[in-house]
Amino acid sequence: MNQAIPMRTPLVALFLSVGLLFGQTKKTVKKPPAVVAEAPGPWILGTVGVGKQKDGTIDSTGLKGLAIRLGDDGKKGIAYDLDLCRPIGAWFGRFTSEMNLMSRGDYPTALGETIFVTGDFAGFESDASASALSPRKGFGPFPASKARFKGFHNAGRQVVVQWEVGGIRVDETAEVVTANEVQFVVRTLEVAPSPKGMTVMLGKSADAARIVTIGASKVDQLDGHAVARVAAAETTTTLRIAYLPVGVPLPSSLDTELPSRLLKVAKRIWVETVETAGELSTKSNEPYVTDKIKLPESNPWKAPMFTSAFDFLPDGRAVICTFHGDVFIASGIDDKLERVTWRRFASGLYHPLGLKVVKGEIYVTCRDGIWKLRDADGDGECDTYEAFNFDVMVTKSFHEFVFDLQTDPAGNFYFIKAGPVRKGGRGFDEICEHHGALFKVSPDGKKFEVIATGFRAPNGIGISPTGQVTTGDNEGTWTPVCRLNWIKQGGFYGVPPLAHRAAEPTDYDRPLCWFPKDVDNSSGGQVWVTSDKFGPWKNRLLHLSYGTCSLFGVLPQEVTLNGQPQMQGGVARFNVDFGSGAMRARFNPKDGQLYVTGLRGWQTTATQNGCFQRVRYTGEAVRMPMNLQASAKGLRIEFASALDAKLAHDAANWNVEVWNYVWSSAYGSPDISTLVKKVSAADVGKDGKPEFSKEQMSERKHDPLAVKSVDVSADGRSVFLEIPDLRPAMQMLIKYELKSADGAELRGQIVNTIHVLPE
Repeated sequence: MNQAIPMRTPLVALFLSVGLLFGQTKKTVKKPPAVVAEAPGPWILGTVGVGKQKDGTIDSTGLKGLAIRLGDDGKKGIAYDLDLCRPIGAWFGRFTSEMNLMSRGDYPTALGETIFVTGDFAGFESDASASALSPRKGFGPFPASKARFKGFHNAGRQVVVQWEVGGIRVDETAEVVTANEVQFVVRTLEVAPSPKGMTVMLGKSADAARIVTIGASKVDQLDGHAVARVAAAETTTTLRIAYLPVGVPLPSSLDTELPSRLLKVAKRIWVETVETAGELSTKSNEPYVTDKIKLPESNPWKAPMFTSAFDFLPDGRAVICTFHGDVFIASGIDDKLERVTWRRFASGLYHPLGLKVVKGEIYVTCRDGIWKLRDADGDGECDTYEAFNFDVMVTKSFHEFVFDLQTDPAGNFYFIKAGPVRKGGRGFDEICEHHGALFKVSPDGKKFEVIATGFRAPNGIGISPTGQVTTGDNEGTWTPVCRLNWIKQGGFYGVPPLAHRAAEPTDYDRPLCWFPKDVDNSSGGQVWVTSDKFGPWKNRLLHLSYGTCSLFGVLPQEVTLNGQPQMQGGVARFNVDFGSGAMRARFNPKDGQLYVTGLRGWQTTATQNGCFQRVRYTGEAVRMPMNLQASAKGLRIEFASALDAKLAHDAANWNVEVWNYVWSSAYGSPDISTLVKKVSAADVGKDGKPEFSKEQMSERKHDPLAVKSVDVSADGRSVFLEIPDLRPAMQMLIKYELKSADGAELRGQIVNTIHVLPE
């Protein structure tokens, strides 16, 4: 049955939202050069708009979009909205997917002649007699019982998009057909047996083109769109939709590829590999050193290597993703690192910033959700991109990155989403209920829940072997400086507009510790030491700094605050540095050493666009602080090695100072004396919210605390600093100039927070 509906032909624009701002400070920092990534392959995931008008407006935008190349020249395209399960539109012209890492919202476009567009309605209704198309309501996907995107299959530059509509499977392909020397787009759908049939969105009607369908029982209009009615059937129904220029007849034979056949096809797209050589540290007198695993910066795919997350396969190979959407597998990671081979495994993902291997299978967190990447035929390349969980909401804000991916002992997945920070850093764009939230997803991907709220830009989380969740967060609105959180179920962690409560909170759950800017101006994730081969840190927490490219050991203390358990404590820095902003860390089960990756995007001391490095324990003596306990009388500090007792006993070798911050709607906070009132009702910003005063800005004071005496333990590893004036403080800095018992110089510092002073 051939039925024609007219269509229109304005311009098209493909918008891919990019930009990177994990954490900012007020100081001036030179920006790295803009980095542009070419189209990675047959598809690209991102925020997609189709139908750009002369006034710059976009006819239709998919917040979770999938754009697919069509035609032999790869310049034509079709795009889908993965929340609404609809085609956004198609075009002939230039398919481009440049991703400028520092664009911060100035997104590139692809221009061409629009073939069709659709509005913000469901692409399917699970009834052939539907009287309307379901409209978008707020953000996020439709309920799973209505219509859901299930993923897509790569058949060697041909893509099968998979939907589930009211429990009925629908597989779809699109291609460019040439007939009578004219090219046009054809969508081919296979609808599984359905007792009620189905209504399928075709496009908006106009005068310049027409739609012809084969396989529909009827074509009519709903909500300004042409729709096809697919009758109830006990067998699979094939529906072909041709978008024809006016005056061009439908060919007598329209033999397009069937999705069912393509689902059986898996062809490698990226056959090349790249080899690199590692660089082992030459240091011989340090307990921890860093080895460099060279990234394939020069590669045949022209892929920028802004590495963002990784994990290890059971055989020891590393799986590494990049901010620009690629996933690579690196083999040959051994003691010497002489020959590491890189293979491109997947591409086109939407800002992947988390990756986890579970039972040998690869899961990746992107802005649009969690993907499960499968290599069904074992050729070393992903051919099935499964939408494992796509419940997370997405808006147009450039800053709402989705960070990290971890699992607990029960197999639940965790990831975290930033707030929609405005350009410039202060305040927020339009807020949806998932902004600034920590999420938990069941092992089968079907249950999605919010664990805690109130985060600004938490670039990383950690989960202990017992299931304890930690996060970082980054300075900005309502976040005085960076913080390390020890998460409680239902907790609120500081940003009232992102609390998602009936009334904005007037107080917040305290962090384990705050960080001065020079220690950590932009936090990364955390990792628990599970290895026996990493020195004295087993079963302890480590923290990464993206901003200072550094690694810290965490020194926690459990106390009671207002009748509830509360963690406080601090961190001590490892004597290692990374080439880029440290974000993700994993222990390699093969060698028991710590591997770290990260990238350079904004406000970091990084010198490289990305890095993949190994922190290796050499067996030399570790002399770091290992424990910190505060009490009403003073501080007890335990070191990994014995100290020179005479120098440790001298109070002049210890320096302690404290200060506070102001929790306010301002960007960050000055350092405030612990003796000064924090915020008065008169101190408000332009938005009417409390902020620090000009007087507090000018005071910027640290309070020194006198160390009255120092007691050294019999084994020389522990000291007690008697401090008569010790008091709770948001920030403490403990500096020491000592020697170890074997004569080694021992200079360093601990930064920490004290909420409570137990007796």
